[in-house]
Amino acid sequence: MKILSVRHAALPALLLPLIAAAQAADEQTMVVTAAPTTVSELDTPAAVSVVNGDEMRQAAPRVNLSESLGAVPGLQVQNRQNYAQDLQLSIRGFGSRSTYGVRGLRIYVDGIPATMPDGQGQTSNIDIGSVDTIEVLRGPFSALYGNSSGGVINVTSQTGTQPPTVEASSYYGSFGTWHYGMKATGAVGDGSHAGDVDYTVSTNRFTTHGYRDHSGARKNLANARLGVRINDVSKLTLLLNSVDIKANDAGGLTADEWRDNPRQSPRGDQYNTRKNTRQTQAGLRYERQLSAQDDLSVMMYAGERETTQFQSIPRAPQLKPSHAGGVIDLTRHYQGIDTRLTHRGRAAGGPSRSPPVSTTRT
Repeated sequence: MKILSVRHAALPALLLPLIAAAQAADEQTMVVTAAPTTVSELDTPAAVSVVNGDEMRQAAPRVNLSESLGAVPGLQVQNRQNYAQDLQLSIRGFGSRSTYGVRGLRIYVDGIPATMPDGQGQTSNIDIGSVDTIEVLRGPFSALYGNSSGGVINVTSQTGTQPPTVEASSYYGSFGTWHYGMKATGAVGDGSHAGDVDYTVSTNRFTTHGYRDHSGARKNLANARLGVRINDVSKLTLLLNSVDIKANDAGGLTADEWRDNPRQSPRGDQYNTRKNTRQTQAGLRYERQLSAQDDLSVMMYAGERETTQFQSIPRAPQLKPSHAGGVIDLTRHYQGIDTRLTHRGRAAGGPSRSPPVSTTRT
């Protein structure tokens, strides 16, 4: 199933049969990996939607997932238009009570969890410029990924192919909004012989002054993927990702303040509320085909996330011994190993793929 993000479009009824015929002629088999074994979308019993990366990049300015995931059934994306706060994602109601970030869902970027062990997830390190597909898994089948009763969002980056290409993009909007990026992809060989190499490197920068006072932001993001074919049955893939965000927080307004001037930020100016986030991570994945029915995948990853946030809390409450203060300074190191052994067989005389036997340590 292809998910298209179409907004404010109206088509005459007479054109609908022609459009349906054109879509049928262009129909392709969509492969789903969020099962978590690779199967055809029609063969999996799970509720899965697949969003194509090329279609996502048609939506400018390629900064937030809210630009292109609005058409996915069961998925609600709340963009607060405040870059000091992450997107709020909910699937079938799970995650809707989260005041910030993503909870109740599991997010994976190239097999590396973007959800911490405490359940908090972030989408800030997802590079739309190099996304191949985003798969949204809804319902009870998300339990295959652990404690994720709401659902799973699985992001896969592009794999480089021949011929080598270099792409540059730029976007300009009101209130000093700029987004520009560059991506290089390519491959040596066709990917089936020992020594074949594929690569994807993407980097971009986003800046804005913001509609309101004290709401400017700056985001630098880089993503890289390098694959090396070891032999005919095994492959090694190196994954690198880095994001650096500096964003001012304009804060909320009372009804009287909004009627007086909706663009003002009295508490933001008074307390200089802001948030800085830096995250760097690396992963190494080894894949081997053990037989015609069995595959082995081993993923090792490690990273560091630093968050510093200044809040609009008056000085008097902060003086109390039991108060946590007005500044959050958090550094988190994370690492893990994920091992999956997948067996494909037949059941009841028809093709079937049994759930993978997996052991995950995070």
